[in-house]
Amino acid sequence: MNLTLITSVINTPELPLSYIKTRSIYSREERFEQTKQTIKTIREKIPDNKILLVECSQLTPEETDYFTKHTDIFLNIFNTGDRPLINRMFTPSKAMGEGTMTIYALHYLFSNNVSYCNFFKISGRYWLTDNFNYKTFNNKKIVAKFIDNDTTNALTSLYKLPFTDSYHWYNYLLGSENKFRECAGYENIFAQFLKTGESDKIIITDKIGVAGHIAVSGDKSDT
Repeated sequence: MNLTLITSVINTPELPLSYIKTRSIYSREERFEQTKQTIKTIREKIPDNKILLVECSQLTPEETDYFTKHTDIFLNIFNTGDRPLINRMFTPSKAMGEGTMTIYALHYLFSNNVSYCNFFKISGRYWLTDNFNYKTFNNKKIVAKFIDNDTTNALTSLYKLPFTDSYHWYNYLLGSENKFRECAGYENIFAQFLKTGESDKIIITDKIGVAGHIAVSGDKSDT
């Protein structure tokens, strides 16, 4: 059994990040449509899979209804009413938002005894391409990609962890609060986590099979 986490922010606030003033050049309508594509390609390309989508913004009834019907588990942090938790989504630290959503998702899975063998994570608005080869991921190893072969900078728009390693990642993120507050790059944090594992249990692939449009610029990433 596979489980795929989608981290999503449909309705982005007009608040700056640590490295740029504009969080997203895309409207909420565009972000919603792009995330539909994310779900579609996951359904097509990852077999025996459950989809968990974690949102963190106020949605319309239409958006909520769509995600409820087209995912297996839909969680919206905004609806918790937990203001300190919600505020973590929209600080200047992009890593804090992404890390908090991942912690929230994994805590839900562990607390509710949701079983899975492989934990995929894909960023909302990104999609799996024809370069995605499920055979690369169908194993008991971590599958990841370094950006431009830089071992300090690991792609976070798509990766796969076996169950045990997803638990290790959860604990690593819980211990990364100082990195979040310092606005460390989430890609750097993930690369540091990979170094804590055994190298023979990690597959680093050159072409992982994910594409998407970078929110702050609109540039296309295809890796």
